[in-house]
Amino acid sequence: MISKVFISKVRSLESMDCNFDAHINVICGPNGCGKTTILESIHLLAQGFSFRSRDLRELITWKQNELILRGEFEDEGRERMRALRVFSRGSEVRENGETLKSPTAFFGTCPAVIMQPSDIELLRGGPDVRRHWLDEILCYRSSANASVLRRYKRVLQQRNKWLKEFKQNGAAVGGEDLFRVLTQQLIELGAKLWAARIALSKEVSEIITRYYRKLSGGVDEITCAYKSSILKSLDALDAADPLSDEMMDEIPSGATGAAEGVVGIAHGECAECSADGSGNVAGSAADGSDVVSEEMLRNAFARKLADLEFVERLQGMTMAGPHRDDLALCASGYEMRSVGSQGQCRSAAVAMRFAAVDVASRYLTKPILLLDDIFAELDVNRRDAVASLIREKQCQVVIATPQAEDLPFKADAMFELKI
Repeated sequence: MISKVFISKVRSLESMDCNFDAHINVICGPNGCGKTTILESIHLLAQGFSFRSRDLRELITWKQNELILRGEFEDEGRERMRALRVFSRGSEVRENGETLKSPTAFFGTCPAVIMQPSDIELLRGGPDVRRHWLDEILCYRSSANASVLRRYKRVLQQRNKWLKEFKQNGAAVGGEDLFRVLTQQLIELGAKLWAARIALSKEVSEIITRYYRKLSGGVDEITCAYKSSILKSLDALDAADPLSDEMMDEIPSGATGAAEGVVGIAHGECAECSADGSGNVAGSAADGSDVVSEEMLRNAFARKLADLEFVERLQGMTMAGPHRDDLALCASGYEMRSVGSQGQCRSAAVAMRFAAVDVASRYLTKPILLLDDIFAELDVNRRDAVASLIREKQCQVVIATPQAEDLPFKADAMFELKI
């Protein structure tokens, strides 16, 4: 839990001190008064990144030179004093007086899960949104997963740089030897990342299905499937448009339609989920089991990259790998991204967030639950179901809302903001 936070020159907040209760904390006030900024500040101190901005300098109050955040956390009897200063040239990060390299060093000890209206993009948005969600909770499971993810992205960036240079000049620094080394490293790291994602997908798909059933009152069911660019019957992502240099780990939204068409999702039908209705990971071993070993993944990835090498050199980009994958959520055999109603998609997004709470609780500790005015987007039955699940989790909760009287439970601590 977080017990105290000090905020200085963050977005619209000039200076603010908050002392939090261990249970339900409510921040209320009119729109634009800084409620979400408090949640963002807590999330940044807990997770090491903002859920609203990639560049932390964007958080600095207009015409100011720096921002300062300080927070006191209680982690199973241990106190963690965290401080962050962001300025034009970078940042200074400390925990218990010790200097850290970057805010991302905060990640993995005091987790926080954010729920907000924009979470509907977990269903409506492109594959990069779901990959980010999956990779965040993947890092909850093990710090080794975070290392593999960082190394994979670094090697991918280097390989893309080599391919781009080759496309432009017909040759690249380091020559063919460097390209072979980078390709082999990508294969090794990609197989490890796939194995970890597949295991996590199997775990969270059951959790998401269970929570969605509660939120929908059992009216309908959803299933989840991991869509890979190398597993059985999922070769279509080769057809996606090339990635941009700035976003090498994201697929442009326009590319996903072409990719899904080749996979066999006609008129929104989800081939992965409708195959057996189980929501298991697509792809299987040669003996018919649904266990996919790391060695199988390495071999399949190596074959895929060998087949695509000519195209990759023409495109100047890596055309297959975990950075091209997706998590499909389906209802009645159809992908919710295409055909799900607003209510279905919002329920599925809330279910995904509660799944993150469960994973954090299982592998780390109970997370801080941050709710940014989510109840206004839900009908009465779903509001009551969410409130029931929040009580069941017994996490510390910080809620931002314009009207506290509309909440389906009573606050243990109240903060009122004014413009």
